[in-house]
Amino acid sequence: MIFDGPLCLVTREGARRLLEAVANGQLSFDVANYVADCIVMNDDFDFADEAVRDAIYFVEDDSGRFVAGEDDWRPTREETLAALAMLD
Repeated sequence: MIFDGPLCLVTREGARRLLEAVANGQLSFDVANYVADCIVMNDDFDFADEAVRDAIYFVEDDSGRFVAGEDDWRPTREETLAALAMLD
Protein backbone atom coordinates (compact mmCIF):
# COMPACT_ATOMS: atom_id res chain seq x y z
CA MET A 1 0.00 0.00 0.00
CA ILE A 2 1.52 3.28 -1.04
CA PHE A 3 -0.33 6.42 -0.15
CA ASP A 4 0.87 9.71 -1.46
CA GLY A 5 -1.45 12.47 -0.53
CA PRO A 6 -2.88 14.36 2.39
CA LEU A 7 -2.08 13.37 5.95
CA CYS A 8 -4.35 10.59 7.25
CA LEU A 9 -5.12 10.50 10.94
CA VAL A 10 -5.29 7.08 12.60
CA THR A 11 -8.00 7.41 15.24
CA ARG A 12 -8.76 5.48 18.41
CA GLU A 13 -11.79 3.98 16.67
CA GLY A 14 -9.67 2.78 13.76
CA ALA A 15 -7.02 1.27 16.03
CA ARG A 16 -9.74 -0.29 18.21
CA ARG A 17 -11.41 -1.91 15.19
CA LEU A 18 -8.08 -3.36 14.02
CA LEU A 19 -7.27 -4.84 17.44
CA GLU A 20 -10.82 -6.13 17.95
CA ALA A 21 -10.74 -7.88 14.58
CA VAL A 22 -7.49 -9.62 15.53
CA ALA A 23 -8.70 -10.52 19.04
CA ASN A 24 -11.97 -11.93 17.70
CA GLY A 25 -10.35 -13.90 14.89
CA GLN A 26 -12.04 -11.85 12.16
CA LEU A 27 -8.67 -10.78 10.77
CA SER A 28 -5.50 -12.83 10.82
CA PHE A 29 -2.56 -11.38 12.69
CA ASP A 30 -0.44 -11.59 9.53
CA VAL A 31 -2.85 -9.33 7.62
CA ALA A 32 -3.21 -6.90 10.52
CA ASN A 33 0.57 -6.87 10.93
CA TYR A 34 1.00 -5.97 7.25
CA VAL A 35 -1.56 -3.15 7.50
CA ALA A 36 0.07 -1.78 10.65
CA ASP A 37 3.51 -2.01 9.05
CA CYS A 38 2.27 0.04 6.08
CA ILE A 39 0.91 2.69 8.46
CA VAL A 40 4.13 2.86 10.48
CA MET A 41 6.40 3.00 7.43
CA ASN A 42 4.41 5.72 5.63
CA ASP A 43 4.96 9.39 6.40
CA ASP A 44 1.40 10.28 5.39
CA PHE A 45 -0.15 8.69 8.49
CA ASP A 46 -0.28 10.35 11.88
CA PHE A 47 -1.66 9.07 15.18
CA ALA A 48 -4.43 10.79 17.13
CA ASP A 49 -2.51 10.26 20.38
CA GLU A 50 0.12 8.07 22.04
CA ALA A 51 -2.36 5.29 22.88
CA VAL A 52 -3.24 4.97 19.19
CA ARG A 53 0.42 4.96 18.24
CA ASP A 54 1.16 2.27 20.82
CA ALA A 55 -1.75 0.12 19.61
CA ILE A 56 -0.61 0.27 15.99
CA TYR A 57 2.99 -0.45 16.99
CA PHE A 58 1.75 -3.44 19.02
CA VAL A 59 0.17 -4.94 15.89
CA GLU A 60 3.16 -3.96 13.74
CA ASP A 61 5.66 -5.66 16.08
CA ASP A 62 6.16 -9.24 14.92
CA SER A 63 9.60 -9.64 16.51
CA GLY A 64 8.17 -12.44 18.65
CA ARG A 65 8.37 -14.75 15.65
CA PHE A 66 12.14 -14.28 15.63
CA VAL A 67 12.51 -14.62 19.39
CA ALA A 68 10.37 -17.77 19.48
CA GLY A 69 11.80 -19.06 16.21
CA GLU A 70 8.29 -19.80 14.95
CA ASP A 71 7.03 -18.55 11.59
CA ASP A 72 3.43 -18.96 12.81
CA TRP A 73 3.94 -16.82 15.95
CA ARG A 74 1.32 -14.25 16.92
CA PRO A 75 0.48 -12.43 20.15
CA THR A 76 -1.95 -14.23 22.42
CA ARG A 77 -5.56 -13.14 22.61
CA GLU A 78 -4.87 -11.93 26.15
CA GLU A 79 -1.97 -9.76 24.95
CA THR A 80 -4.15 -8.34 22.19
CA LEU A 81 -6.99 -7.61 24.63
CA ALA A 82 -4.50 -5.88 26.97
CA ALA A 83 -3.34 -3.66 24.09
CA LEU A 84 -6.98 -2.98 23.23
CA ALA A 85 -7.72 -1.95 26.83
CA MET A 86 -5.05 0.75 26.56
CA LEU A 87 -7.35 2.54 24.09
CA ASP A 88 -10.12 2.94 26.69
